[in-house]
Amino acid sequence: MEAAGKLILSRTGERDQDFTLAKATITLGRASDNDIVLRDGKSSRYHARLEQREGGYILFDLQSTNGTRINGVAVEQATLQAGAIITLGDSLLRFESTMTESAAEMIPLESEAELDATIGQATLSMTLTDTSGPRLAMHVPATTQGPARTWELPLMSDGVTIGRQAGNDIVLDLAKVSRHHARIERQGNTFVIRDLASTNGTWIAGQRIVEHPLADGVMVRIGEAQLVFKGGFHNEDLTLAELPITGRRLSRRPVVIVPGFMGSELWRGSERVWPNVRYLFTNPEMFYPGQGDPLEPRGIVNEVVIVPNLLKLEQYRRLGDFLVESLGYERGKDLLEFAYDWRQDVRHSARRLAEAIDRWAVTPPITIIAHSLGCLVSRYYVEHVGGTGKVGRLILMGGPHYGVPRALTSLLSGPDLLPFGLMGERLRQVLESLPSSYQILPTYTCIKDPEGKPIDVLSDETWLSEKRRPLLRAAREFRQELGTRSSVPAVSIFGYGLKTITGIALERDNQGQSQRVASSLEPGGDTSIPETSAILEGSEIHPVQQYHGVLFVDNDVKMRLKLELAR
Repeated sequence: MEAAGKLILSRTGERDQDFTLAKATITLGRASDNDIVLRDGKSSRYHARLEQREGGYILFDLQSTNGTRINGVAVEQATLQAGAIITLGDSLLRFESTMTESAAEMIPLESEAELDATIGQATLSMTLTDTSGPRLAMHVPATTQGPARTWELPLMSDGVTIGRQAGNDIVLDLAKVSRHHARIERQGNTFVIRDLASTNGTWIAGQRIVEHPLADGVMVRIGEAQLVFKGGFHNEDLTLAELPITGRRLSRRPVVIVPGFMGSELWRGSERVWPNVRYLFTNPEMFYPGQGDPLEPRGIVNEVVIVPNLLKLEQYRRLGDFLVESLGYERGKDLLEFAYDWRQDVRHSARRLAEAIDRWAVTPPITIIAHSLGCLVSRYYVEHVGGTGKVGRLILMGGPHYGVPRALTSLLSGPDLLPFGLMGERLRQVLESLPSSYQILPTYTCIKDPEGKPIDVLSDETWLSEKRRPLLRAAREFRQELGTRSSVPAVSIFGYGLKTITGIALERDNQGQSQRVASSLEPGGDTSIPETSAILEGSEIHPVQQYHGVLFVDNDVKMRLKLELAR
């Protein structure tokens, strides 16, 4: 369904969050399987529910301990009006009935006052989508005929046809797709896919099939297209029930969570240096690698992090909370949350990951759940630091597998470039000192000169100062070592359909120095990582229409995690 409004969540001392409402029923409460999780001791586990009706959204109190109020008045049931203020415990939510899309733009920051104002006004965005019915998610890679495409189709009818010819329910205009290639049919409460005697076949798990049932998460290949069946679920389905009668816990593979860039706390002695966004801008020298006392990673970030002009992240601990509360994991026993120094070379972090897993007394195979930069750390561990024999599966969320065009804009300096302002320049100087910043530069063609000629920013060093070129060479070496595939089974969970920088036009002078840069902003990713980069070659896929920084708390993703971990 299309978005039908927005809720903006506010709590004293925390970042505001805005939730785009694109589903008919929405639950709110303290439990980790709610659509909107309230980190609030005064809210009930399942506090309230929103239901969309013809006249709008109706709010129901779910017999909560401390009640539900709208504009200060206690209610058990009420229709929401634009501007309504909902009080649940110590949490306030403002309902907006009209949608406004925030522009993806760089904000000049000239002073500490402007920095504070920008941080104070920033919100973390999330889309709440309808997962109740069966759907087919599809991805078609870029071809000479057009760019990559990802979309979902609700399976509302008893039959869906797939083929190259117009008139099919799903038209795949690809060379290896037959005119009438396959058909998906409903059989009672299940679905099956049948190949229609196609020339190049319909494939599941590397096998050509004639007919095959579609279980949740099954991926089908038709020509170059990848299709994933999503069976539909409700929030209560996210909990993994114990075995009947005995109450014995289900056997689960040990899990390691590897967060992304800026997702681990950094300490200097007894002082927590990160997360502290203001400190990053006002004391940037503290974050330069090798400066003063070394910073030590101690735990994953347990708060929302918003760095203007760079990233927005939900707290990573919420992912572990879901595994503990809904799937029965125990921190330290079969769940390891790995903290690392995200400033350093990815290879350094991968070696620390290997040491942490070696110290962890569990029986392999283990499953690694990684996000963003953590995907590269995990992949390097598997390929080069002994992980192949210990890791059974990689779950990679929003991974910059082939780099990020936006990373270049954070490193460029020169006349007439985007006016980041004084505070923004301090951030840029920190980023250009970090080995990891260069290791996420794009490895595919997405940066061009004004005439359209490709620029390989990993090989062409002229755009970078002599001082920083050793970091670029190390990044190039890292990419050559990492490769383009995984030697263990992997699934790429990625966001699609949101405005993302997918290309860069870079103008340089005769010496190669950057003069002007223009970004191409298209609905082709998760606002940070383009789909092209987030899909690891040879992996299964799981697309979701969601923002990069909240992928790991999306309910569609949680269901995929449940399926993966209950294999």
